[in-house]
Amino acid sequence: MFGRTMPGLTVMPWILPLSEVLKDTEVWKNNLKAMQKTELTFQINGMPLIFLGIIIALFCSCNYSSQISGKENQGNQIVLIISDTLSFDFLRQQKASLKYINDESLPVTIGFFGDSITNHWIIPTDREMIELVYKENSQSQYSFLFQKGDTLLLSIHQRNPWMKTINRKTTPYEDNMEVLRNRELYPSNYTKLQDFYFLWNSNVASVTPLDLNNELNYVKNEAKNSLNAELSWIDSLGKAKLVSERVADFYSSKARFELEKLKFFDVDNGKFDTEAAIESILGSKWDSPYNFKNVYMNDFVDFLLTSKAPDILSRQESVFTKDTKTPFGKAMLFKYLEQSLPFLSFAEAEVWLNRYEPELTNKAQFDFLKARNSAFIGQKADMDLMGLGKNLTVFEEVLQQKKGNYLYIDLWAAWCIPCIRSFPASLALHEDYNDLGFEVVYLSIDKNNKFWESVVEKYHIAIPNRSFVVMNLEESEFLNKLNVDLIPRYLIFDKEGKLIHQNAPKPDSKELRVLLESLLFNSN
Repeated sequence: MFGRTMPGLTVMPWILPLSEVLKDTEVWKNNLKAMQKTELTFQINGMPLIFLGIIIALFCSCNYSSQISGKENQGNQIVLIISDTLSFDFLRQQKASLKYINDESLPVTIGFFGDSITNHWIIPTDREMIELVYKENSQSQYSFLFQKGDTLLLSIHQRNPWMKTINRKTTPYEDNMEVLRNRELYPSNYTKLQDFYFLWNSNVASVTPLDLNNELNYVKNEAKNSLNAELSWIDSLGKAKLVSERVADFYSSKARFELEKLKFFDVDNGKFDTEAAIESILGSKWDSPYNFKNVYMNDFVDFLLTSKAPDILSRQESVFTKDTKTPFGKAMLFKYLEQSLPFLSFAEAEVWLNRYEPELTNKAQFDFLKARNSAFIGQKADMDLMGLGKNLTVFEEVLQQKKGNYLYIDLWAAWCIPCIRSFPASLALHEDYNDLGFEVVYLSIDKNNKFWESVVEKYHIAIPNRSFVVMNLEESEFLNKLNVDLIPRYLIFDKEGKLIHQNAPKPDSKELRVLLESLLFNSN
């Protein structure tokens, strides 16, 4: 498959025999003629004839399969096809993706990058409408709304995504509302609201926040005015019959929600009032099952958790777990568990899962969380290592040699300043607990072995049989599953050599010492 997907995505058949393709070429021609009549149409540029044949075959396969298949092709799906090679290459270069919420309230991402050549997807759904959100590495973002049974052609127009529904009559505004909104209301690919979020996030994330209150207040007011202008624009499109009532209602509701959300940005104090926002949404008109199957509401819950990041590690009842009876409350609970569980030991995460299972939206969410928590069960830690003196070994052998001790694995690199700063704490940790059956083992993910050798000497972790560099970083399935792009990263293995914590606390934290003492004193 071209790119990555999460569960919930089915790939449609690749090509039909030529005899079947020819049956439906008239359907393709008629749709193409209809598209060419519109003022804003997609372009098939630079597409080799054989690739065009593949696209025709793909479209025809959809029509043909719907005629011969009884149960699986009755319109309970949305079909997405990339129109041409230039669009195909652009999406890959921009690392573009489409996100939606599936019928089981799980987020699904279609990633348009990778080595495969698949250029078509089927999105199964029983819902009448689905929001698809396009994102790329330039931070461009557009929301699209389509109905069950649609077949979509995705192309690139003026360096922006351009959708066309090819099996029913629609207007360019219905298919590309936010792309056309930006062209008609704003001088760039970014809205005033996006400008405000960018400035806010940049200032909040800064190590030394600047005094940008005047600028933030100005841009916030600009965002409010632009959203009101957007509401008037959508209303005018509805009156002109350029969009359906359902499409107009969706985008109007989204704009009104953004206006509501802006109220809770306290510019003068540089804070977002999370508690007030939650209280305002719970039980309101926004708090409905329909809304929380839209990406923009799902992203709002992600934003709330980001604004209260310390709650993720608190291990105590949070504002996100207090009220789980409404759709909004259940959405917050799921997101909170999704982000919190990886920072717990597998055993502790299992306790949390069992505790909150009855309060989740459905069993699919529970199964998703449980599968993530169980992902490393039976996973071999397939790491080839080189120790001091260029001695070669494998991690499984290290585990065997140290059987009977708990191991705290410090994944680090010589270029990682936070990693190096933590060495004194991890060295002290080893000294404090070594007599109780505990060791700290350092695993570097450096690719420059000489650099690694000089750093371990300089910072006093050149310890025989406890300091190694990973030699098969790219090939290790274990490390790929762990995703060690973000370091420092700490793991805990038990006395039997089994991974019990994939995101252990930092060596200088009180939390880690509490955890270690519960493990070491209970096992001795």
